[in-house]
Amino acid sequence: MVVRVFQVDRSPRMMPYAFEHEAIRRAGGEFVVDHCTSETEIVERAQGAEILFVAGSRLVTPVVMDALPRCRLIARWAVGYDIIDVEAATARGIAVANSPSYCSEEVAEHTIGLLFAVARRFVVSHERMRRGEWQHPGGQIHRLATRTLGIIGCGRIGSKVAARALGLGIHVVAHDAYRSSEALRATGVTPRTFDEVLAEADYVTVHVPLSAETRHLIDASALAKMKPEAMLINTSRGPVIDESALIEALSSGRLAGAALDVFEEEPLDPASPLLSLEQVVLTPHYAAYSVESIDALRREICQTAASWIADGWSENVVNPEVREKLRPRSPR
Repeated sequence: MVVRVFQVDRSPRMMPYAFEHEAIRRAGGEFVVDHCTSETEIVERAQGAEILFVAGSRLVTPVVMDALPRCRLIARWAVGYDIIDVEAATARGIAVANSPSYCSEEVAEHTIGLLFAVARRFVVSHERMRRGEWQHPGGQIHRLATRTLGIIGCGRIGSKVAARALGLGIHVVAHDAYRSSEALRATGVTPRTFDEVLAEADYVTVHVPLSAETRHLIDASALAKMKPEAMLINTSRGPVIDESALIEALSSGRLAGAALDVFEEEPLDPASPLLSLEQVVLTPHYAAYSVESIDALRREICQTAASWIADGWSENVVNPEVREKLRPRSPR
């Protein structure tokens, strides 16, 4: 039996999906690329698909899951899978998989780049020079070596950020709700509680997935615990930070600076106060991107599909509890 793999929302960067077509064909599957813009279109076009590939669409809802009885796996082209209702999928016997190794190096590199940009005030200096000005950017600029970087979420990406920071002579403290103090020490960082990281760090960088527990993890209360001269970096997910509270802290001088690659609403509203604050560095959610990361992503998600076609399972499934109640594979 040929297993149908349906791409819900195509990406221009990936077109024409030649690698995916060939890899899935070799694995015994059939790859179909579409670009659905509504639940109705997915239901109409994905009938018979056992695997759904999802790039950025939020349209694979419980309604769609119910209307596609042969769907057994939803695979996300990313590390984060908050756009998929995992609880609803699990209740319906559908596995959800992500691409866990995607972009770890890139996001770590981007984080360190943002750290330099905001701490050394590169962007404001660059913009002033473009206007013909020649002057010190203002504000306090510190030597990064011997300063303290605080990492909230020291997993796959956070650990890579730590390694790079340690190589620069930066002292690193970290908090991770799911890793032991011993595991953190093994990566060269000093374990701390969440509040201790906020209080001690000169720069705080956030590397947690978006969930009900982490939404607005960095809120007004958390920001108030940071040093007035501290700076905040976010390359994880926008809603992890309460953007309104951050804008207030920056505007009032309660916080010295921020560097953000992700935002609560994307694209960022052209009227956002973040765009007018000189002490803020912004990039348009591309920390994950490189030629190499995209190539690796293609291989990883196709391997997920190949493993599923062969064995009915993948090590990248994020809701393993569903295994005992998976929907049965239906003949086409």
